[in-house]
Amino acid sequence: VLRKSGRIGPYVETGSGKEAKRASIPKDLPDGDLTLDWAVRLLSLPRTIGEHPETGLPIAASLGRYGPYLLHDGKYARLGSTAEIFETGMNAAVVKLAEAAAKGGARRGAEPLRVLGNHPVSAAEIKLMAGRYGPYVTDGSVNATLPKTLEQAALTLEQAAQLIDERAAKGNGKAKAKGCARGKTK
Repeated sequence: VLRKSGRIGPYVETGSGKEAKRASIPKDLPDGDLTLDWAVRLLSLPRTIGEHPETGLPIAASLGRYGPYLLHDGKYARLGSTAEIFETGMNAAVVKLAEAAAKGGARRGAEPLRVLGNHPVSAAEIKLMAGRYGPYVTDGSVNATLPKTLEQAALTLEQAAQLIDERAAKGNGKAKAKGCARGKTK
């Protein structure tokens, strides 16, 4: 087992040529320094924890580009430290994978701040939502940003419907090409 330094950082290697097995040396080794025991452990990754009790598919723990992680059926869960790769058991792995799956879909199923009612024309439900760029109203197909002059608490159904109608009338906001084609003259 050799310790080497590469362009990405230090790593350990065993074997030579195409059969060589390599593993990066993480910065958070529990003992503080690389020992032969840790080098052998790192070279043995990925570690199979066992089969998931519900799906029967394997759960593996390994060290990747962004740190230690668990892998099951194409889904990932982050581990806190390198030591957890070797210490995590089946129960803890199943819990961490479930938590990661629940956390991953948080944006898609975002809860509305308020449900204002149904649109007078389309009868679609209008909701006040918290977005990345501030609050907005939506009817499920059209999103309209709330102007800074309007208070979230004072927003009425009529105002929200008007904002959605104005946004729908504008279109998707892409400008149409005007004039002659590039490179051609009239």
